[in-house]
Amino acid sequence: MPQKNLFELIQFWRKSRIVKTGKTAPSWIHRFRKWVYGLALLALVFLIFESGLRWHLPPFLAVFSLILDYGVLAAFVTDAWLTLYYTIPKKNYLKNNWMDFLVLAPLLLHVVSVRTSTGLIVIRNFIVVIKVFTRTRKFSKVIRRIRLNTPQIVAISFAIAILLGTVLLTFPTATTDGKGAHFIDALFTSTSATCVTGLIVQDTPTYFTPFGQTVLLVLIQLGGLGIMTFSAFVALLFGRFSLGQRKIVQEMFEEDRNILNMVFYILKMTLFIETIGTLLLFLRWYFHFRTPFTALYFSVFHSISAFCNAGFSLFSDSMSGFVSDPAINIVLISLILLGGFGFIVVFELTHQIKRSRKALSSHTKLVLITSGILIAVGFVVILFFEFGGVLLKLSFPSKLWAALFQSVTTRTAGFNTISIGSLSQVTLTVMILLMFIGASPGSTGGGIKTTTFAVLVITLKSIFKRQENIEVFKRTVPTSTVTKALALLVSAFLLIAFVFLLLLAVENKPYLPLLFETISAFGTVGLSTGITPDLTVAGKLLITFLMYLGRIGPLTMGLALAREMGRKKIAYPDVRIMIG
Repeated sequence: MPQKNLFELIQFWRKSRIVKTGKTAPSWIHRFRKWVYGLALLALVFLIFESGLRWHLPPFLAVFSLILDYGVLAAFVTDAWLTLYYTIPKKNYLKNNWMDFLVLAPLLLHVVSVRTSTGLIVIRNFIVVIKVFTRTRKFSKVIRRIRLNTPQIVAISFAIAILLGTVLLTFPTATTDGKGAHFIDALFTSTSATCVTGLIVQDTPTYFTPFGQTVLLVLIQLGGLGIMTFSAFVALLFGRFSLGQRKIVQEMFEEDRNILNMVFYILKMTLFIETIGTLLLFLRWYFHFRTPFTALYFSVFHSISAFCNAGFSLFSDSMSGFVSDPAINIVLISLILLGGFGFIVVFELTHQIKRSRKALSSHTKLVLITSGILIAVGFVVILFFEFGGVLLKLSFPSKLWAALFQSVTTRTAGFNTISIGSLSQVTLTVMILLMFIGASPGSTGGGIKTTTFAVLVITLKSIFKRQENIEVFKRTVPTSTVTKALALLVSAFLLIAFVFLLLLAVENKPYLPLLFETISAFGTVGLSTGITPDLTVAGKLLITFLMYLGRIGPLTMGLALAREMGRKKIAYPDVRIMIG
């Protein structure tokens, strides 16, 4: 057999080498991750005591805490490297472990000391605990034992976020007086932020420190992503959902697109819109504030708050100081509308028309037309009934801006450029109806939703015309959609009536302002006639309860508490019941 030259040997090696498709991680890595998980929990406890509760630790414990903090970061980087090493192919690491890079963000921002920003370090250590725990075998066992449907996951996820926010807001470092927020006030504010409502019992810019405001901003962003993305994000990030569970989440989107692609589109779209909003606000406020950093901080906060329809503001008088400013009005109105239209509508507006030139779907048409009509009605009512009232001292262009801005924000945003408590009873009543309807499905807003209202109006129109089918845009509306709209309307009405009657019993407040407050909480609007800080403890708890249910939805809450029942195989005869 002739001897092969070097070139032939190399070619033979290339053709015959084994392609690696995976690597088996050694058993000691699982023990190592348990140690990292324990150290991260311990570091988080030290950080809470030292920076959150402001306990003065002995010098040796303070040094130990600092070393522990650096050690946790080093151990997590080691764990991330080991995960990358044993991941085949490498591109799967970026797909499944992209949150690892969020842990390094505070280190890149604060090269000198990783303890410079308490808020960032708390978030970093919290991410470390979650990520390390999700890599352990115990997490897999926990996931397999959990048998929750999607509505239950939504309800529990929002509740956990609210409780975590409540704990953080009770830290002394969260308030300017160094005492921390009272538990009831912290619970109320945390719920208001997570449910993107905007009702406050304490003045945000003067009562909360930058740390407390950062906590609120994180809660607003998480809550603003909405029920759908929040549950889908949790499912894709931490869970191992079956095909049946994924189908449930997909039904929540009411779309046939891939869940993963849709969730990441929503995340990218949110980041893009909020970044553009921040840039535009910064260009306007750069000359308003003394330092560029303050202008940037206010721009980021209000851009996120506006897009998420939260209504939280770092100005004590909300946006009243900019009632005549066209730039601020246009930017905030645009952010509020984009957040309130719904992610699916924005997707169609930005992709379907631009790329495929296809006609808009019936859902998008219904959302745009209904929203336009409601905004126009609110604009006319506010301008007409307040022309000689709250708007009296404003110039005519300012009157137009104020009426338009307040009509848009009444939907679910919660900002105000005029005094809500000084409005006439007619204006307040119309605003109550607008708040009850709220934003659109799949958006950052609340209420019964514009499409629900539109379907009910179309149904009523069809009944009056004695039409057999309910039609819109030459399409038939399914009976199940009408039933769902009616169920949502009735459940919302019963919930509001129940809470409102309890508020009348425990609060010594006028009827209309109390009703306004109740609808504002249910619709996650955040507008108030000024009675929120004066509510009793019972009143605050009732409003907190209503904000929570208003955000996750009465039907979703009912599904979360109800047992799964199979379809009945027995059908009973029809019954005749007289109506009307």
